[in-house]
Amino acid sequence: MKVTLDTVSYSNAHERKMLKACLRNWFSNPRDLQFTDPRMPYPFDFRKWCALSYQEENIKTFVINEEGWVVAYLSVKIIPENKQAHFFHLFVDKNHRRWGLAKKLLDHAINYAEDFNVNFITLNVVPKNERAIAVYKTAGFIEDGVTARGSIKMKKGLG
Repeated sequence: MKVTLDTVSYSNAHERKMLKACLRNWFSNPRDLQFTDPRMPYPFDFRKWCALSYQEENIKTFVINEEGWVVAYLSVKIIPENKQAHFFHLFVDKNHRRWGLAKKLLDHAINYAEDFNVNFITLNVVPKNERAIAVYKTAGFIEDGVTARGSIKMKKGLG
C-alpha cells in the first residue's frame, strides 16, 4: 500500500471538487454520516457540511491518499485564545480500515497542534462509535463529559 499524507483546503477549487466527490461517496450511508457529524441530515449535503464546519480560517484538513483518491480524513481547528486544538471529522474509508490510517492521521494532527503550543486537544464522538472511541483512547484521549447533543467529549493534555 502506497499512501501519502497531505493537507487539503476547501478554498482550493480542485481540492474542493475532489473532497465533494469523496465525501458524497463515503456518506451515501446515513449511519456513517451520523457517526462523523450528528448535525448533518441525510442525504449528505456538501454545502451544509462546509457551512457547518469549514468557514473559519484556522482549520486544517489532513488526508491520506492512495493513488490520488482520499481514503482517510481529519480536520483540526486551532483555538489560540484557549491554547486548544479541536479535532473533528475523522473518517477512514471502509475498504481501508484496520490499516493504521486513523492512528497515522491522529499522530500527524497531534504534532501539528503541538507546533501551536496548545495545552490540550478536544474532540467529540458519538457514543455508538465504539471503534473510534477505542482509537482515541489508544492515542491518549480520555472521556471528559457529554455534549448537549449526547456525544462524548474527549480530551488529551499536551506538554
